[in-house]
Amino acid sequence: MFRLLETAVRVEPMTGEGLTNVLHLVTLADGRKAVLRQPKVARDLPKFVVPGAPEVLAHNGRGDVLVEYVEGRTLAEALPVSDEVWERVGAAFAKVHAVGLLHNDVNLHNIIVGDGHATLIDWDNPGQGNPLDELAAFEEHLHLHGTTLPQAFWTGYGHRPDPALLRVHRVAGCIAWLAGEDWQEWEDDPALRPEQLARVRNWRRLLAHWLAEQFRTGYRAALAAEVPVLQHRQRPEDRHEHRGPQHRQ
Repeated sequence: MFRLLETAVRVEPMTGEGLTNVLHLVTLADGRKAVLRQPKVARDLPKFVVPGAPEVLAHNGRGDVLVEYVEGRTLAEALPVSDEVWERVGAAFAKVHAVGLLHNDVNLHNIIVGDGHATLIDWDNPGQGNPLDELAAFEEHLHLHGTTLPQAFWTGYGHRPDPALLRVHRVAGCIAWLAGEDWQEWEDDPALRPEQLARVRNWRRLLAHWLAEQFRTGYRAALAAEVPVLQHRQRPEDRHEHRGPQHRQ
């Protein structure tokens, strides 16, 4: 597949928590570790060089990627974490958003935290878009893991958006995800372990419950706050070409 793999001294499966890729941990002859990520369905490779992303060592036209291994634990595994770690996570998001890009798959299994670093991994779908979509999607995934976004994250990010605007974007993203095709694809995927399938079914239930609560507890007020901002084009965040939030894992 890759000539670099011919130098590998060890290749072992990684179970992980990914839903769309087959993963192997590779130890190269020079001692470096890398992750071989093979999508279950062939896809185009990202066209962006992203600051702070792990180095891509090799790739092919099918979408298989050999990428630098990042030491540490996923944020999902590490929770709860200190304010210092949350600040690093916020700073990692800010670095990407500052160059006008989004990660577009900001679930907690795609953030590695370790000694002195927080790294966004699995760059399958980077693109341009509104940072509020990404931040709202991140809040949504935290909710699915039973927690919320702390102030320390915003300290690392550099500023905190208007909560009403963020809530509107989260409602829109939640509706789009619930109406999307992910759920049926996961139901039809024979490679998903029973615990993974149970997890995504629970996600869908939690999302539907959260969305229903928003319409019962004041979403109209949040929407009213958004409309005049859009009409007068005075949104405080920079806008880019719109792309809906990506929730796949």
